[in-house]
Amino acid sequence: MVFAPTMVASTIILSDLHLGRTTRAAVSPESIAALCAPFDRVVLNGDVYEAHHPSLKERGTESWHTLRDRLVSAGCDLIPIAGNHDAKAFDRRELFLEEGMVWVTHGDVLDESIAPWSLSAKRMALAWKKASSQMPIHQRISREGQLEIARLAGFAEWDLGPKDRVPPAGGTSLRKAMRDPGRLISVLRYWKECPDRALRFAHTTDVKAPILVLGHSHNAGRWRREDRTILNTGAFGFPGRPYAVVLDNRGVALRAVELSDHGYELADTPYWSDAWDAIRAQSSSD
Repeated sequence: MVFAPTMVASTIILSDLHLGRTTRAAVSPESIAALCAPFDRVVLNGDVYEAHHPSLKERGTESWHTLRDRLVSAGCDLIPIAGNHDAKAFDRRELFLEEGMVWVTHGDVLDESIAPWSLSAKRMALAWKKASSQMPIHQRISREGQLEIARLAGFAEWDLGPKDRVPPAGGTSLRKAMRDPGRLISVLRYWKECPDRALRFAHTTDVKAPILVLGHSHNAGRWRREDRTILNTGAFGFPGRPYAVVLDNRGVALRAVELSDHGYELADTPYWSDAWDAIRAQSSSD
């Protein structure tokens, strides 16, 4: 059983900043810090910076340190979660919030190829099978085991040669995939299946939270599956726009992140929102 929290730290959840890229990423760590500073708690749900790309790692690390230092100075409780681009930088792979009402993970665990649109998707699928075969079955089928297998499989992308990498000047694997009919189909299939995959993962790994928060796919939105609401915060880059999940004493909201001359701001009207009491009632009745 899940319970509505009695007091909630104001929280913002973002993902896929991809700091270190010169384009198709958050415009600067300072702009993200200004957006997040008013909140008590800041959750960065994976792919915060390009730790996996040799040509982008130094700039990404510097940007991450700037963002981290500014948020800590502002008094924020900063919680980074590892994605496939920064899996060696952060240890945490998931987070439960508000007495188990909200579960947050990057989302790379939902497919054995980690990112079906990636140039190294087949390589990562093989790495998944290898990591899985080397893990005791009781660990392999656990949530922690699945998250660790995904982390290890993602390292196959870290080992790409220069000719297989996205150029450091800009592009993304997802953008390249949009130009390849076969890979484009893989992207669209993944987007379509992602909510159902998240539900299945929750069922099989004992995640009881009624709110599931993901990133990774760069496809922002809200989906209802059985007794769960699945939220995706999109990305600061191709092909969509970033969104933020916001938690406060009233409930949960998914808000667009808009860029203006003054920097990043949250949209006045939420794309979706629900009160804690309603979330609890839906979870209890479904």
